[in-house]
Amino acid sequence: MRLYIILLILSLFSCSQQYIPFSNAGPLLVMKRTACYGTCPQYTISIYNNGLVRYNGKMFVDKIGCFESSLSDKLINNIKLELNNVQFFTFQNEYDAHVTDVPSIILQVSLKGKKHEVIDRFNGPLELKRVHKMIDDIVDSLEEWNQCELE
Repeated sequence: MRLYIILLILSLFSCSQQYIPFSNAGPLLVMKRTACYGTCPQYTISIYNNGLVRYNGKMFVDKIGCFESSLSDKLINNIKLELNNVQFFTFQNEYDAHVTDVPSIILQVSLKGKKHEVIDRFNGPLELKRVHKMIDDIVDSLEEWNQCELE
């Protein structure tokens, strides 16, 4: 009887949401949307190779604070494939607009031992904007989020 109760308790906990540990290896990518003089959404998204997604909402977003979720291996591979298809590592470091009221999108990618950061303040190529949209769409599609602590 005692064994039955222990197995029942263990089965209840095994049905809870999967926990993906924070990766010490560093993120696959970090995308940060910065402030403007209006109500531009401000947040940072970090996506790790193990599927962990960390979202930190700052202003003008639905979720304020740190939240975690997870992506499937298939989605992680789709992101890597798209970064390869647009030849992310060939983008310039900065696409600047000489306008002060424009938010930036800063995208840092670490893939296959290479690191590259691109700051897009308006004039970035369409392929880069497509990557930004893909990341936002993937994160927006996630339904389950857990609050977390910023490190």
